[in-house]
Amino acid sequence: MRLPKLLAGLALASLVLAACGTSTGGTSNKGAIKIGVELPESGGETSNGIPTLNGVKFAVDQTKTVEGFTLSVANFDDAVNGVHDPQKGAQNVQQLVDDSKVLGMIGPFNSSVARAEIPISNRAHLVQISPANTNQCLTKDIYIPQSLSGVADVDCKAAGVPFPKDLRPTGTNNYFRVATTDDYQGPAMSDYAYKTLNIKKVGVASDAEAYGKGIADTFTIRFQKDGGTVVKRQDFPNASKVSDFKPFLRAAQKAGAEAIYFGGTDSNNACVVRNQMKAAGFADTAPFFGGDGIVTDKCKSDAAAAAVGMAGTVATVAAEKVSGSQATIDAFKKAYPNSSDYGAYTMPAYDATKLLIAAIGRAIKANGGNMPKRQQVLDQMYKTDYTGVLGHTSFDDKGDTTNKVITIYGIKDASKGWDVISSVDLSKGL
Repeated sequence: MRLPKLLAGLALASLVLAACGTSTGGTSNKGAIKIGVELPESGGETSNGIPTLNGVKFAVDQTKTVEGFTLSVANFDDAVNGVHDPQKGAQNVQQLVDDSKVLGMIGPFNSSVARAEIPISNRAHLVQISPANTNQCLTKDIYIPQSLSGVADVDCKAAGVPFPKDLRPTGTNNYFRVATTDDYQGPAMSDYAYKTLNIKKVGVASDAEAYGKGIADTFTIRFQKDGGTVVKRQDFPNASKVSDFKPFLRAAQKAGAEAIYFGGTDSNNACVVRNQMKAAGFADTAPFFGGDGIVTDKCKSDAAAAAVGMAGTVATVAAEKVSGSQATIDAFKKAYPNSSDYGAYTMPAYDATKLLIAAIGRAIKANGGNMPKRQQVLDQMYKTDYTGVLGHTSFDDKGDTTNKVITIYGIKDASKGWDVISSVDLSKGL
């Protein structure tokens, strides 16, 4: 790495690490510690995984050592034929578990992959931190809270999803995330559509995956509770292989939909749906909504001329709006200058890595300066009280971030990228 890249943002990095109770550890070399990474990095998933991986790499490049141990990144790709694959993710995590130098991992990106991975990392007591997973059933028993439905809580098993305890064979938790959950993300977009844009009727679809269906369901329930009407609802299994969404769109438009909400990712053709809205009869000005799976450059590209008018939620604080974070963002963009290098989850991945390194540092100190065991690192994760580019981060007993901020991004100019429209703090509840 060139010296200017190291110097950029070094002051902020030192400040944050000091606040977290660890240090860069001087010049001694006691051995090697690896930060595992498991993300989708190829094919149609590149726009999701690579910017997130870059956040991890930048954090490790800034830190280099922790308490005398040299840090490095061991990253694996869970995309198969260009699409995230739970089985591949599970195989990757097993490889990380088998490497004794890996004391923690960042990832995955997709909630369906997380379901396959958590039992493996849990048996190994390996800290797993996702910068991007948002499906609530990974950590909560409740699929749709009563506060959304107005009737009764709907549990995850009733929705065909395992309870969190089913994913944790040891009976203890090793999984954390810096993104909040879809039972906040879906409602935030519903409120924006209904209360801010005055949209009263929508069509809702999803890619039928854990993340996509979950967020589409929470949007649907909240939109109906807000007073709106979902005129057409459809899930698309194997959405990555669907090229024509116009039958769904025509049915929604004919039923009076003023906008479309799609729960899913760009790798599952979420924004191809946007591209086809005009051909299905929607006006150019008809909005298109989604979750964090659409806030990518690929989505903008797939939408093509129809990109203007899209809006998507991201389940973290926008680092760009956090006081003191711009220096780190600027340093990152100097080190990774291409626009495709930076994404919605670059800075969440950066913070996830920094707080993992801080926990490793505390574990080393508690172990007399020696290489800690994975359980010792896990013990330190529960003591996280971290301030970084996302602001303050701590975790509840389920491993969820206590930060419940949802950021809404939109495209107002086709020649530019995604801009922050607003943010919603739901820490006091829905």
